[in-house]
Amino acid sequence: MENLDTNAATLRISLSGIRGKVPEGLNVTVAFNFASSFATYLGEGKIGVCVDGRWSGTMLSYAVNASISACGLDVYNLCVVPTPFLQFLIGKGIFDAGISITGGHNPQDWNALLLLNEKGAYLDSIEGNEVFNIYHSREFSKASWNEIGEIKEYRPDWSLYLKAMEKFVNAEEIRKARFKIVVDPCQGAGSVLIKDFADFFNLKILTINSEVGGKFPHDPEPNPENARQVAAVMEAVSYDAGFLLNSDASRLSLITEKGKALSEEYTFPLVALSFLEKHLSSIVTTVATSRMIEHVAEKFGVSVMRTRVGQSYVVHTMEATGAEIGGEGSGSICIKEFSKGYDAFFSIALILDLMATKGKTLSELASCLPEYHIKKLKFPMPVDRIYRLVHHLKETYSSENPNLEDGVRVERKKGWFNIRPSTTEFILRAIIEGESPGALEELVEEVTEKIWSFQ
Repeated sequence: MENLDTNAATLRISLSGIRGKVPEGLNVTVAFNFASSFATYLGEGKIGVCVDGRWSGTMLSYAVNASISACGLDVYNLCVVPTPFLQFLIGKGIFDAGISITGGHNPQDWNALLLLNEKGAYLDSIEGNEVFNIYHSREFSKASWNEIGEIKEYRPDWSLYLKAMEKFVNAEEIRKARFKIVVDPCQGAGSVLIKDFADFFNLKILTINSEVGGKFPHDPEPNPENARQVAAVMEAVSYDAGFLLNSDASRLSLITEKGKALSEEYTFPLVALSFLEKHLSSIVTTVATSRMIEHVAEKFGVSVMRTRVGQSYVVHTMEATGAEIGGEGSGSICIKEFSKGYDAFFSIALILDLMATKGKTLSELASCLPEYHIKKLKFPMPVDRIYRLVHHLKETYSSENPNLEDGVRVERKKGWFNIRPSTTEFILRAIIEGESPGALEELVEEVTEKIWSFQ
């Protein structure tokens, strides 16, 4: 489900957040109206609000905090903390709902409001429709002068979060290993947690780009291209692993001890290998995720369910089916019993657990997975053309029984591809995977020809 605002070129409204370029799409007025809509929908409760350190975050948080207070609800301002930390606190009942102000993987001139329900999860389609209907009606709750909600500062205590994480890993084995790791939080919210995380697991951590705020040193989307700085550091020092986070520490990509930046598609299957060793469960992923996850599922004899792209769809499918683990090829993983959000730091802990208990390097663990070849392409185009094209492709590939859960996913013996509208940007995405470089290039040529030849 998604809903496009009138300023369609710079504001994207969906269950994945109210994302916009600042100030053309997302600004104080838009933030105030959406936060008012969410507070009106909630009606009561304690609301946690955090930011990821972007320049526009503080400005938008003032609007969000004021609007929630004006509706009569209390606001707890966490300032700069990772989105998954706020989701964890909501899940533990410390807050009744929340808003994270973060662009995540989006460029620095964008930001977003992520609306989190009483479980700490993204809104489902029913909740989202109700909030968006209130937004369009502009009929917001207005508390009387003596019932205005309080705005309070909340200083995070990481211990509850880290101790809960410890229950899912062999913490003592990690501590004994004394791993040395490099972490790049892209000057985002992950920066504030690194020292406590390192101390808790007895890690030696070398950080780069860990000053909150300022200009991003690179695009905040974790992938091999943006991991070049970490890879260069790893080549120069004898460390065990490198980790690249997005701005709110919900996504993660990996760099081996040899300085090789792995595709972000490796993160989910490696975390799943670690988790499923102790907790057998079916797996939820999306139509745009590598076949590597099927390889892991077969190893443990569990099933894989594919759903639409986005944290909301993955987590709510996990809830509906009883699956304990879900994730995406973007380097995003959720362990349901821990929290209802994607969490990069928890993913790091699970990967270190796998390294410690198996006694293998990150390179050795990655080599246990099939070596597929993948390309992720973006095609900027007008929104109306995107949806007409997807409809055309559904008809074009109808004889191959495609998965139409989100765009079009076509399975072939030597590879697959998914073509879909992005929920976070105004682009058409194409993800293509082949069992060999030749198979990949054949599919890339086919997909690009189909897209560019459409009128």
